[in-house]
Amino acid sequence: MNERFIFDAHVHVWADDRLAYPQVPGLERPESHRGSADWLIELMDASGVSGALLVQTPWYAEDNRYFVDTLKRFPGRFVALGYLPEPLAPDAPEKLARQYHVDGFRGVRIHLVQPEIIAGVADGKADPLIRQAGALGVPVQFLNRVPEQHALILDLARHFPNVRFINDHLGHPRIGEGYPYHASQTFFDCGRLPNVYAKVSLHHQLSQTGYPWIDLEDFQKLTLDAYGAHKLMWGSNFPMAMPDPTYQQRLDVALTGLPFLTDEERNWILGKTARSLWETVGTM
Repeated sequence: MNERFIFDAHVHVWADDRLAYPQVPGLERPESHRGSADWLIELMDASGVSGALLVQTPWYAEDNRYFVDTLKRFPGRFVALGYLPEPLAPDAPEKLARQYHVDGFRGVRIHLVQPEIIAGVADGKADPLIRQAGALGVPVQFLNRVPEQHALILDLARHFPNVRFINDHLGHPRIGEGYPYHASQTFFDCGRLPNVYAKVSLHHQLSQTGYPWIDLEDFQKLTLDAYGAHKLMWGSNFPMAMPDPTYQQRLDVALTGLPFLTDEERNWILGKTARSLWETVGTM
């Protein structure tokens, strides 16, 4: 029997050495908040996780040196997803191409948080960036903290059927709303398109009951029904809120929780979906 392949599809990392790898002034993480790739590798090895997706953050912006160095130090363990503070800018496609060809990144994340970014994406100003992602064959991932923004993502996915899109963190549902989660219906509609994926992550923040986050099960079952396991990926959101919950607890929600999953569905969520998007992951 083959050993199960586990891939962490959502992690952030930053260097302990703030002089060699400075963070954007005003956006720095607290000095007490560790987030090094070395610590992550220790946790991954202890939990049997083969690889992870490094998701770039605003506190590094377009300074990708730590990510690039991490990819070199741990070959075969990581794939990187870039971040562009100005995804509407005319040179955004060129910057994505540089991240792909020079830095070795394999995707881009658009933050649908600032009103001007949201309006610009709705007006088509991010279309050149999305077309570039399609030409490079890399996914476009969204940080989206309110369910209502999924209507915009749904429109983009229909307009660019050859581009793969990823919704972060179960689409940030309002769990207190309760079944059938009307505010998230467009998130579920996204999943019924063949080119939209979602992260099964951020349980510790979304839950209202605490570990093992049983109150999220109904929503995750609806997500499975809409997306299918082949378009869902588990992510730890390391190192946010570490060490409580622990890395292993975050993994256990997908490894041993969610009793409605078949073994094959669990295998897809734990790693096969990520490998379908990034073929080189876990090839160490």
